[in-house]
Amino acid sequence: MVSFAVFGNPIKHSKSAEIYALFAKEIGISQQYNLYLASKNNFHYLLNNFFKSDGLGANITAPFKEQAYFLCNKLTKRAKIACSVNTIKKIKNNILLGDNTDGIGLISDFKRLNWINKSNNHFDITETNEMTANILLIGAGGASKGIIPVLLTHIATGYHIHVVNRTFSTAEKLVNLYYNLGWKNISCIPLNKLFFDINTKYSLIINATTSSVNNSVPEIPPFVINPTTKCYDLFYQSQDTSFITWCKRHGAKYCSDGLGMLVEQAAHAFFLWHNILPNTNSVIHYLRSSMQI
Repeated sequence: MVSFAVFGNPIKHSKSAEIYALFAKEIGISQQYNLYLASKNNFHYLLNNFFKSDGLGANITAPFKEQAYFLCNKLTKRAKIACSVNTIKKIKNNILLGDNTDGIGLISDFKRLNWINKSNNHFDITETNEMTANILLIGAGGASKGIIPVLLTHIATGYHIHVVNRTFSTAEKLVNLYYNLGWKNISCIPLNKLFFDINTKYSLIINATTSSVNNSVPEIPPFVINPTTKCYDLFYQSQDTSFITWCKRHGAKYCSDGLGMLVEQAAHAFFLWHNILPNTNSVIHYLRSSMQI
C-alpha cells in the first residue's frame, strides 16, 4: 500500500489524516497516512527515510516549509515563487517534486465563501471604492510566503497589498522579494504608520500570524475595519478565534477562520498525488461539526 504522511512540530493537533481518509473514501482508493513529529535536526533524516521506503507523498507543515524547499529536486512554479514547500510527491527516478498549495487553497476558500468574483477570479473593486481597495496582510513569516503570490495574481487593478509585521525589516525583506519579481502593488508599512493613517480602510484583512494560537490579537488599530471589510484568520478552532472575535467587536460582518483553507489546500495536494480533485464541502462540514463541543 502506498504511504503518505505529514511532517511538523507540533503535529498532534493535525487533522490531515482525517481529511485524506475522507478524500480517499470519496475517490475509492486505499492509502496509508502517518503523522511524523520532527525536529529541526532530524527533519531531513525522517523525510529521506520516508521516501526511501514506500512513501509517495508528504505534507509539510510549520516550521519546516522553507527547509523542505531546499530538499526537493524539482519545484512547481508556485513553490519557486513562494520559496516554500508544503507538499511533496515522489516521481520517476525517486525525484522529489515540491509544491505549495497554500495560496491556491486560500483562493479556493475565498471562492467557497463568495469573497471573490468567480467570473474573473479577482477581488472586484466595483463592490467598494478606491479608498478601500486594499488588502492588509498581518505577518511576514512562512504562512505569508505561501499566499502572497496567489493574492498578487488574483487581485484586480487598483488593489494594493500592505504587509505589516512586528519586525519591520522582516516585512521589508519579504516585500522586496516579490517587488523585485515585478509585482509593484505590494508594500510594507510600519505599525506606527498604520495607527496614524486613519483614512486608509481595507477590503480584506488576513491574519497570517500565530496570535490566535496564543489567544491574542495582532497590534493593529480598529479603524482599519469598516462594515464591508472581509476578515480572515489562517488559524482555526471550534469557536471564533481571538482575531475573529476582535474583528466582529469592531464591526466586521464578513469573517472566517482558516478551516476551509486547510481542507482546500489539502485537496490540491491530493490532486498533485492522484490527479483527482476531491470535493471539499462535505469534508469542511464534517470537520466543523466534529469540532463543536
